Amino acid sequence: MQRHMSYLQKHPSITRSRVDNFVGDNQWKDVNIQTALYDLRVSGEPHVQLEVWSAPGQERPTFKHAVKQQFRPAKVGDVFGPSW
Repeated sequence: MQRHMSYLQKHPSITRSRVDNFVGDNQWKDVNIQTALYDLRVSGEPHVQLEVWSAPGQERPTFKHAVKQQFRPAKVGDVFGPSW
């Protein structure tokens, strides 16, 4: 069975250049995907709601145990850990 190489594989430098134009901070920055995503971003309630529960001690809890706990609202600037 013959495998065909895609255009992306044949011309990696062209592909990288196009990706850079799509996401980078260059001459196209006013119309690239980063600008669109930045303009559409939202934060805070009701768009983002995060709750946290702090496990006692330093042992990693099981998922089954963790989901049964009382969670409290979290906000920007809260510190979390450990991440195990």
